[in-house]
Amino acid sequence: MIKGEEMKKRMKIVLPVAVLTLLLISFGGCKNFGSPDYTLTVVIEDGCTGTPEAGTYTLDELEEIEFEYLPPEEDIVIEVLINDSLYGESGSFIMYNNITLIVRILDIRGNWLLSYTRENDNDKEITVTFSGDTPFGGTFTDSDGHNGIWTVESDDLTMTYSDWADYVFTGSISSMTGNYIGEGVQLIWTAVRSD
Repeated sequence: MIKGEEMKKRMKIVLPVAVLTLLLISFGGCKNFGSPDYTLTVVIEDGCTGTPEAGTYTLDELEEIEFEYLPPEEDIVIEVLINDSLYGESGSFIMYNNITLIVRILDIRGNWLLSYTRENDNDKEITVTFSGDTPFGGTFTDSDGHNGIWTVESDDLTMTYSDWADYVFTGSISSMTGNYIGEGVQLIWTAVRSD
């Protein structure tokens, strides 16, 4: 028969061992114990090059990833999207969730809500639809029924109206802002994608 004092000594040893065993059994069956892994999916379009290369990668949480991409030609503007947020052509980010990185030539084709200042300082909004076979030019129509031709060279956009006086809109495709000239006035415009 074990006496009271000896029983206390054995319990001091047995209890911590039992707790440790239970913890090991509990965590031993958990495959994701420790730092989680995340997936980086890289999609590179339109002849762009750089690193990381296109593919799917499994990376540790908090791993820093450096990236750098180049356009197919020097005068072409590209965009790097990381989970739909726009980044520069090079930089870095930290893996804290699954990430999709897309590299592509900046392509304005589609619908844009364009706001421009008028002489009376009132802004007017129109929808402009850019169409074409390439990201470098084509035709456009606007919601007022006007149309014309657009071209992109490097970061420069030119929209020349065919049927609205002598209006020409110029600006940057990376910021979609600029100036317009027509009927002897020069004012400003800005646009946001609406499709």
